[in-house]
Amino acid sequence: MRDIALILHVAAGVVAVLFGPLAIVYTLRLRRLNWASETYHWAVAIVCLGALVMVPYDWGRLWVFWPIGVASYLFVYFGQRAGEAPGGLWYRGVLRGYGGGWIAMWTGIAVVSVPDHPWTWAVPIVLGSTIIEWLCFRPSVAWTRS
Repeated sequence: MRDIALILHVAAGVVAVLFGPLAIVYTLRLRRLNWASETYHWAVAIVCLGALVMVPYDWGRLWVFWPIGVASYLFVYFGQRAGEAPGGLWYRGVLRGYGGGWIAMWTGIAVVSVPDHPWTWAVPIVLGSTIIEWLCFRPSVAWTRS
C-alpha cells in the first residue's frame, strides 16, 4: 500500500508543480475554472491523500507532511471557490489559493530534499508569499474588469 501511495504521490506532485502556474494564469485570463485548474486541483488532492497514507509508516520523520498536505489542499480548494464566481477581488482568492498551494508543494519538496535546515521552510514561503502579495496589490487590468 505504501509503495502504491508513494508512486501516485510523486506522479501527482510532478503534475501539480507543473500545472500550478498554468492554473493561475489560465484562471485569471479566462475568468473561470478550466482544464488546468481542474488538473491542478485533483493533482494536489492526490498528493495530499498520498501523504496522509504514507505518514503513519514513519511518523517520527514524516509527521510534518500532514499539516503541509492539509494546508496545500485547503489553499487550492479556496482558490477553486474563488475561481468559480469571478467578481470584485476574486483574483486575490485565486492568487492566494492556487499560489499558496503551489508554495506548500515547493515547501514539501524542499523539506524532503534538504532536511534538518530551518531555512528550507522559510525560502519557499517568503519568496512565494512576497510574489503573490505583490501581484494581489498590482493586478492586471484584465483581472479586474467587469
